Amino acid sequence: MQKFWGGLLVVGLALMGCARTKLQNIDVFFIADVQGFYFSRPEPRLDNQKAGGYGILKNFLQNRSQNFLLFDGGNWFGSGAEGMLSKAAYVPVLSKSIPFTAGTVTDKDLAYGWPVARNLIKELNYPFVVANLKLDRQIPWPLHDYQIHNVSDIKIGIFGLMAPFKKDQERLPGLSVSDPIETASQMTALLKEKGVDVVIVLSSLEDTASGGGNAALAAEVEGIDLILSSNQDNEAPELDTINHTHIVYPGSKLDSIGHIVLGLDKNKQLKKVSFTDEPLLKSKYGEDEIIAREAERLLSSTRKQMSRPVAKAEREITTDLTAQSPLGELLATCLHRWAKLDGVILNAASIRSSLPAGQITEFDLYKTYPYGDNITFITMKGAPLAKALQASLNAADNFPQIAGFRVQYAQTSSGKRITRITLDNGRIVRPQETYRMAVTDHILAGGFGHEEFINALEFKSTFVEARQIMRSCLVRQKNIEVPDVKGRWEQTP
Repeated sequence: MQKFWGGLLVVGLALMGCARTKLQNIDVFFIADVQGFYFSRPEPRLDNQKAGGYGILKNFLQNRSQNFLLFDGGNWFGSGAEGMLSKAAYVPVLSKSIPFTAGTVTDKDLAYGWPVARNLIKELNYPFVVANLKLDRQIPWPLHDYQIHNVSDIKIGIFGLMAPFKKDQERLPGLSVSDPIETASQMTALLKEKGVDVVIVLSSLEDTASGGGNAALAAEVEGIDLILSSNQDNEAPELDTINHTHIVYPGSKLDSIGHIVLGLDKNKQLKKVSFTDEPLLKSKYGEDEIIAREAERLLSSTRKQMSRPVAKAEREITTDLTAQSPLGELLATCLHRWAKLDGVILNAASIRSSLPAGQITEFDLYKTYPYGDNITFITMKGAPLAKALQASLNAADNFPQIAGFRVQYAQTSSGKRITRITLDNGRIVRPQETYRMAVTDHILAGGFGHEEFINALEFKSTFVEARQIMRSCLVRQKNIEVPDVKGRWEQTP
């Protein structure tokens, strides 16, 4: 993609012979990848001028005619605490007075699961479109597959596309993502049948070095006029044109807004597309006082929360995707003490980072376990329990982190085979006897490589978040020693 590195840049893409033709212009504005940067701040990309945030965005739009379309590309969380710790609660608070036409969500907006994303979207006063996200084969409410808007006498069709889930995003039970190219072909044909003049796609497909993403969408699907791209996590805005499809990325962190002008002739044919990167400068537009106060309140609350101490560690407590780790042992043991059952199983891929040496804060804990998983109690007989653990043991890069019991296993030509499970009280697990275990709802839903736990005899959801249990456990310990993991899993000849 052609890249723009700041300032105000305009690119006109005119077809031959239309320079003297009077065109009807439609203004399209687009933000994406806010990633928790909802507040104004000195922005290095803009020579450290104070810029960005919803307050300046609102003032920018007030200087425009009301005959425009405004789109939200999603990706609200990001790696910053301002988005992650608040679970993006800032979006409805700060955007309620901003006239968005429609929005979409990215796979990253499902970081805390679909129920959290759904409740957030319900609070917003503009529709959301994702045509290829399905829950039990239906577009999950309150999402839509498409929207049609009339601007003067021009009919604009909008639909959204989400990237297929990655292996570490299988924690979304019941949700699936259809092939984006196939879905786009169907949706474009449907909108054309409905008499749409311009087709716009809100796309969170990630572009990669090996191809695919928006470039493939533009190359393979005819009839798409404009792709508004999100989920790229680049600070610089970008523009590209493939065949007759224009692809625009507005840059991340809401320090500017993408401004696209669509020029149509008297036959409602798209003849010209121009793109401007509009920096949201406080010195130029000012900042809405009400939104600025709300943003400061949210920012202050989040920063107090993320700096709040939880415990101390004598040295770094590390995690590992391929073995029982000190951090896996620590967190599983915390859950085991709380549950008071025979054992606990966590999956390594849910533990996203190590705990640092020294002071451990709330933010450190969120980075370590960013998911809102609840704990479920299950009852299993020994034979299916061994089978479930064996499947988990053979999962790639998602080693089962356990507490309350020890496991012996042998390496065979067909994989690892469990030979004995012994509870910490010395009781050997027998095939026909029953045992009570605590697992996360992610594992129960078939977290990658952990599919067999659904074969339990009984299930009881506690509706208690695993991270809250972990936090309480660490607070009680105050000074955390690095756990010894020797003997939890033992490979035998």
